[in-house]
Amino acid sequence: MLHTIFIISCGGFFLIYFFLMALRPQEETVEARISRLTAKKSNKEPQKKVSFKGFISRLSHLTPQKWTKKLDEELLSSGIPLSGGEFIILQLFLFILLTLTGLALSSFSSLTLFLPLIALLLPRLYIMSAQSKKTRNFNNQLSDVLLVIANSLKAGFSLFQAMEMASQEMPDPIASELKITLKEITYGESTESAFLNLTRRIRSKDLELMVTAILIQRQIGGNLAEILLGIHETIQERLTLMGEVRSLTAQGRISGYVIAFVPFAIGIIVSVLQPDYLNVLFSNRIGISFVIAGLFLQLLGFMTINKIVKIKV
Repeated sequence: MLHTIFIISCGGFFLIYFFLMALRPQEETVEARISRLTAKKSNKEPQKKVSFKGFISRLSHLTPQKWTKKLDEELLSSGIPLSGGEFIILQLFLFILLTLTGLALSSFSSLTLFLPLIALLLPRLYIMSAQSKKTRNFNNQLSDVLLVIANSLKAGFSLFQAMEMASQEMPDPIASELKITLKEITYGESTESAFLNLTRRIRSKDLELMVTAILIQRQIGGNLAEILLGIHETIQERLTLMGEVRSLTAQGRISGYVIAFVPFAIGIIVSVLQPDYLNVLFSNRIGISFVIAGLFLQLLGFMTINKIVKIKV
């Protein structure tokens, strides 16, 4: 009994510690982001410090590069201050800890199955949630940025001067993304490539519309200020309509979340209060088949509700 309690305590402590370290907000300079994307190293040697972050960074070099390349872009687009290798190492630690905790709680059969599954799914869901949040914040700020850039162009500023002014006046995440784009151009990247990199980091239809207008104007000419003002009005109307749609579909979204997560909460509570009650579901093939079918139907129902209430504007 004491052995089980010790394993659970250690597993819980390290789980919380790794989770907090992974999600702790860390300031990353624009130069550091660009260096990580373009594989350019600074001439200054960083001061070596013994820290958990440094330990994870050293372990991250052992991960295959083909695994981390795409993950680097996803983490950067989501605003998580980790490299792909560091994220994989943290996810591996989380999987090991939850697996050991599940084995220590072998009397709770359902937890033995759920905990390793959570370690595989939760980090990916967090990345998707962070990407969605960053894109949503970016879209909410894009209209104001277009207005700043258009007014600056009318005042006689160049496009890059207007973008620099907007990056200084606006908050993150749009300020940091504009700074990255300007830094890429300063480091020798072509204007078209820098703007296309911006659209790859931020998956936004409104941003693609803005970038397309800028690139076309640079090739064939025209009044860029008037074009951006027209895009500004379109985005403003779309944001207003999206707000009305979200308010009308709020009840449906909440219903989907409740339907999706209540069965898991009930299963965990029952497993803790009556450990032997759910063992029959995991001790024979029929029970396991019911569990798999239930999970599939649960996922199908959540996706269906989400599809119904998610109206594209």
